[in-house]
Amino acid sequence: MNNFLKDVAFVLHNFFNFVTYKNFSIFPYCKLQVPVRMRTATEFWYVKVKLNSNMSRGALRTLLTMFSLLIISSTLIYFGSRGDATTIAKSIKSGVLTADTVDVSFENVGGVLLKRDIEESQIVKKGDVLMVLDDTDTAISIERTKATIEAQKALILSKENEIEIRKANVDLEELTKWKEIEQLKQSLTVSESAKLLAQKQYKRANSLVNTRSISKSDYDSANSQNIQAGAAKTQALRKLQAAIYGATDEQIEKLKRTGSAKGMTLLSIKNERLEIDNMQNALDNLKSQLKQTEVQLKQEEVNYSRLTLIAPCDGKILKILHQQGELVSPNSSGLTLETDRKYFDIYVSEEQVLKYKKGNKVKVHCVATDEDLTGTVRYATVAPTFADLRMTRERGLGDLTSFQVRIYVDSPEVLTGMTMEVRDE
Repeated sequence: MNNFLKDVAFVLHNFFNFVTYKNFSIFPYCKLQVPVRMRTATEFWYVKVKLNSNMSRGALRTLLTMFSLLIISSTLIYFGSRGDATTIAKSIKSGVLTADTVDVSFENVGGVLLKRDIEESQIVKKGDVLMVLDDTDTAISIERTKATIEAQKALILSKENEIEIRKANVDLEELTKWKEIEQLKQSLTVSESAKLLAQKQYKRANSLVNTRSISKSDYDSANSQNIQAGAAKTQALRKLQAAIYGATDEQIEKLKRTGSAKGMTLLSIKNERLEIDNMQNALDNLKSQLKQTEVQLKQEEVNYSRLTLIAPCDGKILKILHQQGELVSPNSSGLTLETDRKYFDIYVSEEQVLKYKKGNKVKVHCVATDEDLTGTVRYATVAPTFADLRMTRERGLGDLTSFQVRIYVDSPEVLTGMTMEVRDE
């Protein structure tokens, strides 16, 4: 009742402020005074009207008529607003039981609906087959992908064997070249010794030929041997240098000291190992392609399983959107399923909402079965119906903020559409 009096007072206050405003007064012979007084729990406006002696009865009658209309309008607004469903639910804390619904769809797949053995209002269990699409194209695609995988595996195996053989051949070739280098080093040593000997003989022959101690033919023979020994040394050196091309200075020095070529880096061997590395990179690329194809196969197998629409939970079929033989688009909804998750909404005030926290248990009474149940609060939020009335705080009226509380009930006996009431402890 206090809120009603506040509504009337607010309307009267604005009305008298309007009619007595000097520029817009509709009663030139009416002088109004509107003082405000507060009287205990009930707040009201005390309106004192002083009439001018020149005021006519017609003006007074008009003023009283408008005042009566304002009182009637305020009364209708106050009592009429209490008849909406949200306000009624707030006052008696009851609501109609509703069930969650699920739109069951063919995820990322489509095709012709091959099988549908369900009807509206049919009760289904989790895992039941609801619909089946034609799997011809998907099955062919899976077989093609499997064949591609087998071919890729065979090619990978062939490349792996080729690389292993090539590595073994390069290792053997490297050992052979090290032996050849050691032999060339020995040949160069022999050639150097032969060159020294031939050079000594030539010098002796050259000194003897001047004294005519040896014949000219002996001198020519010594000179020829010296020249041949020099040529053999040069040839052996060139062969050795070509064989050790790419070796480091440390490795060459080791060869000179020890005569061993083991561990020496050779350009030809290095190039062959680079070719093997390139073959290995190509092999890794083939393995990556194989992995992608295997992932593709898994996706196709998943899509194949999705051609069969399975009930995600227990419930009742409300609506079927496709008939057998129809072409179903990917991701399109197949049917609507009413689940066993039942709930109802109540509306409470700011003072009451703190009792309805998420997870709290509340006592619930089913009107139809006259049965007491236990409900679980899912959430509490500001009711959208009252969102546009929060501005009334600025006008000095009562706070009309209301909160919507959703309560879930786990009971197979109650049916959707039944009225549920909350009983506070």
